[in-house]
Amino acid sequence: MLLKLFLFAILLNTPMVVQSQETPVIKAVDSTLANQPKVIPVINIVQEMEKIKKALKQIENKIEPKKRVTEIDSLIPVYEELIKERQGYVQNFIKANPNRQKVDNQINKWTGYQDYLKGWESTINVYEERNAILAEEILPKEQIWELTYQNAIKENVPPELLTNIKGVLDEVLLVSKKIKDENIYFLRLESKINNQNLIIQAVIEELITLKNSDVYQLFYLRHPILWKTSFKTVKTDSDEKAGVESISENIRNILAFAKSSENDIYLFFIVLGLIIAGMIYIRKGYFKYEIKEPQDDLQKAKDLIVNKTVWGIMFISILCARFFFINTPQLFDDILIFLILVCALPLVQTYMDKRFKNISYFVIFLFVLDTAKTYFWFSSPNYRIYLLVEAILVAATVLYFTYPYLKTRTLFQNQFGGFLIRLTPTVYLLLIISIVSNILGYTNLTDLTIKICTQSSKLTIVFYAIWKMTKGITLGITHINFSRRENFDPIKKRTLEIKILQLLKVCVTIFWVIYFLKMIDLLRPFSEFMNSFLTEPYKVGSITFTLGVILTFIAILAVSFLITSFISFLLDGKDVDFKIVKLPKGIPAAISLVIRYFILAFGTVLALSSLGIDLSQFNLMAGALGLGIGFGLQNIISNFISGIILVFERPILPGDTVEVNNLLGTVNKIGVRSSRISTYDGAEVVVPNNNLISNDLINWTLSDTIKRIEIVVGTTYKSDPNEIIKVLSDVANEHKDVLKTPPARALFTDFGESALNFKVLFWVHFENGLQTKSDVSVAIYNRFKELDIEIPFPQRVIHIPQESKNITRAAIDIVPPDKQKPNQNS
Repeated sequence: MLLKLFLFAILLNTPMVVQSQETPVIKAVDSTLANQPKVIPVINIVQEMEKIKKALKQIENKIEPKKRVTEIDSLIPVYEELIKERQGYVQNFIKANPNRQKVDNQINKWTGYQDYLKGWESTINVYEERNAILAEEILPKEQIWELTYQNAIKENVPPELLTNIKGVLDEVLLVSKKIKDENIYFLRLESKINNQNLIIQAVIEELITLKNSDVYQLFYLRHPILWKTSFKTVKTDSDEKAGVESISENIRNILAFAKSSENDIYLFFIVLGLIIAGMIYIRKGYFKYEIKEPQDDLQKAKDLIVNKTVWGIMFISILCARFFFINTPQLFDDILIFLILVCALPLVQTYMDKRFKNISYFVIFLFVLDTAKTYFWFSSPNYRIYLLVEAILVAATVLYFTYPYLKTRTLFQNQFGGFLIRLTPTVYLLLIISIVSNILGYTNLTDLTIKICTQSSKLTIVFYAIWKMTKGITLGITHINFSRRENFDPIKKRTLEIKILQLLKVCVTIFWVIYFLKMIDLLRPFSEFMNSFLTEPYKVGSITFTLGVILTFIAILAVSFLITSFISFLLDGKDVDFKIVKLPKGIPAAISLVIRYFILAFGTVLALSSLGIDLSQFNLMAGALGLGIGFGLQNIISNFISGIILVFERPILPGDTVEVNNLLGTVNKIGVRSSRISTYDGAEVVVPNNNLISNDLINWTLSDTIKRIEIVVGTTYKSDPNEIIKVLSDVANEHKDVLKTPPARALFTDFGESALNFKVLFWVHFENGLQTKSDVSVAIYNRFKELDIEIPFPQRVIHIPQESKNITRAAIDIVPPDKQKPNQNS
């Protein structure tokens, strides 16, 4: 049936699609007529004039010259001179046959120039897009008031009104002209910026070509053997100074950068405040919630966050500054890396053996020694001696901390430390290659090997500190979230922690590999290879796709799912509590549901857009789906709407005890289609949301958790009702779980057939109801037994007809006397 309805919908929609394809002219005419400007009636002209003047004033305020654009316009000539001057330096730099590191520094510098101009271009583009919107907005007004003015002349309106209309029309035309003039101005600025970008791009390509030339191949003999090298100053080496910025020049660049990035600095201070607040929150959480489970990594994470809070804040803040500020001077960037290393020392030394605690200081020293080459000019022979000394110092450091190697290797069997110890022979091999290649004149190979030995240790310490900090923060958030719940499953908590830590470890490893490839100058070729591989088109039938598009589609969906899972982890649950904003029970779960489904919907649309799918093509499917929903998916849609009602109306909440359709249990989760209820027998029942909305639902814990218990008891007619009422009241009030307000009450209900009937009513918390009822019932029995108060049992009188009596006597006579049962009167 559903298939027939689907095909019917397709056939129903097909003629309309064909018609729209065969008669596009008619559709275009209709659209034009609908959007055609209309004349303003004479009676409404005065009111419309007031509205248009306010609108024009707002538009004029928006197109006023902005301070940022004025600054860009004034800085373009200065930047043109700078680029021209630096371009001359580059030519001298290339002639001086510089080493690979200096070429990399030049490429980074010119890339910074390019990024800076792209920032200007992006700012100009924002204003151009704004003016395009304003131009679309002003054009209909211009046409409307032109037609209104012509119509006013035809209708012979008063001269004063005609003058006012002409004045409004002139103002509209003037604002339209201002928008066009400003667009021309923006295009002129953008053209100048683009010209400089082309010059910079040409310089970068020239430097990349130089870097990829045979001179910079690893096994290219650039210099003679070291003992045949003359240490006299070579004249051509002086040109190489063009590629080296002095420390004083770098300091001036830092001051200029700070002045031009004032707004970014203010924004960074806001980020810094958020970092401090987050660390303090996690630290307090570790103090507030005691670690009960025997978990070594959680305890170590607590010690790191609690004892190294200041160092952790400084490390994260400087690390964020490293990525927050772009196009920074080289000296500023190196200072940030140095501070990151200094702040990482206390974080990683906590997890290091005593023997290796001081190795971090040597790593910092070697980093400074390797970085100093950027700010000092060396002649080629002196530079080779510098590299030789650096390699010897690295070898001495490694030997000092690992000798004897075999014994050291047996002492450290843990996963990460043991892996690093096993890399020691590789480091020795690289150092030997560095020294030998330097002596023989293969300095390109020397640069690479010494960089791997010095820079990889820096990367390892930084990323190890990142791993430990993210681990401490993640375990802290998980511990706080679970610990504030009344009851949680430790196994579920541990499983979640393991999954998150595995994901974090993979992410940290991937970023380490990326930076390592960048360090050894393989990131660019690797990126080009991956870009070529992922953008290679494939065709299956009429569908053309690339692997990059598919991976982007999967990545967007995966990120959307991870974000929604994280939001659900933070906001779902009955124990969620916001300290700043007091929200009613259930509101966080409703907020979580709305945000999660909005993110999923947005992620799905974005993922489909990444595939190049036009969502308007789903109109036909949407029509067929509508029919399917109307006829075949009524229950699903009904449950979906019911789920939304449950979330926002909140008649039940997770953790409530409910009773529906003879089903009594605790609500575990409220979904958009169904809800899960755990019964007291241990079963978990999936209940469609429509059943919870349409049927009678008893929520025992919606507004409060107090429940009234009723116990019915009877006594013989010999008992004193006043005494019984007092006894029942006293017994109930004496129980520790019975609430004192309202007090327990005993009532005489009726005269029974064989007993005086009483009931005792008292209030308890719902979770204590069954046990309290049992305890009070037993206490009543014991008290009655002490006071000799009898609880009667029902008495019945049986009348036997005369014929039945004769038959009974005859049966008794047949049975032998020894087997006859004694006569019992009822």
